[in-house]
Amino acid sequence: MISSKSRVVQIQTSRQNRLTPAQRKFNALIKKIDAQKRLLTQWQEIIPLYQQAVSEKLIPLRAAFADNQAEMVALLDTLFLSHKFTKQQQSKIVHLITEICGELMRQYGRDDLKALYARYSGSSYDDVIQSEREMANDFLKSMFEEEYGVELGDEEFDISDLEETARRLQQKMEEQRPADAPSSERKKTGKQLAKEARERAEAANVSKSIQAVYRQLVAALHPDRESDPGERERKTNLMKQITVAYGKRDLLRLLELQLNVEQIDQMQINSIAEDRLKYYNKILQNQLEELGEEVMLMEMKMKATAGCELYEHLSPQKLLMLLKEDVHILEDSISGIQRDLQSFKDIGYFKSWLKGYRMPSHH
Repeated sequence: MISSKSRVVQIQTSRQNRLTPAQRKFNALIKKIDAQKRLLTQWQEIIPLYQQAVSEKLIPLRAAFADNQAEMVALLDTLFLSHKFTKQQQSKIVHLITEICGELMRQYGRDDLKALYARYSGSSYDDVIQSEREMANDFLKSMFEEEYGVELGDEEFDISDLEETARRLQQKMEEQRPADAPSSERKKTGKQLAKEARERAEAANVSKSIQAVYRQLVAALHPDRESDPGERERKTNLMKQITVAYGKRDLLRLLELQLNVEQIDQMQINSIAEDRLKYYNKILQNQLEELGEEVMLMEMKMKATAGCELYEHLSPQKLLMLLKEDVHILEDSISGIQRDLQSFKDIGYFKSWLKGYRMPSHH
């Protein structure tokens, strides 16, 4: 019978016998794969919780924040038009209105504030955005050209479609390769041909190694050979797990299943032949790299969602912590804006507040 808890696959030896390099590598790869699988599972469990919390808490708070900020610029506009202010006070109010409008349009899509922004800034918001995009486009274009040694026309580089830009860049690089490069690649030496033949043979042996484990499990657990209904159901469920593991080339899971159904024991794990271990290690190394890529892609996707920098490390636990921080900051900001909305209606208080307000140095 299969145990409720998966047994850990590890090569074990007595104190007198040391592990060989291949055995040590096997154990190390198993541990790393197990760690990556756990991390992947954590991401898969936490992402739905994160998305639910964003939907239920963050999105309503962001909407409330935007509404309160829009109310603030409307109040500042009313105060500016209905009271007398010094030139310095006027500059501060204009700065506040244009900054808040810019943030709301850029981050919250509040295009209804374009007219107010234009009135106080003296320029169209669309023109400002277009200018910023052109500057960013030119900067990235020159960076790409310097990095890859190719020249791209203005129509060939589009910051809003980096995937298409990357395709064009690849095409340009291929066009600029020496004309004799393809023919030189075709003329392979005897050593190169021998190396390729060895690699093909190794790849075939790697496939055979994982197929052998799969076939052993299928031979022992195929449900069609079982007359007892309960045992047939158990074997059907096991066959599903085996098929999924084989489809993913998940050698570790197949070996775990062999241990769990007692098709092999610890002694057989300990005595896996060195030549077979070599192929097992190749399979496990590939599996580790694939898992690493899957985890990295998931982390990159959530970095973009959470607004993290690409160089920042993001764990599932940190993702939830950042969400809590965002919720807390928004709640505090909304409370602060609501207090100011009431306080600024007192013109004496507002002028006193303006006196203490310091505009950023770049303005």
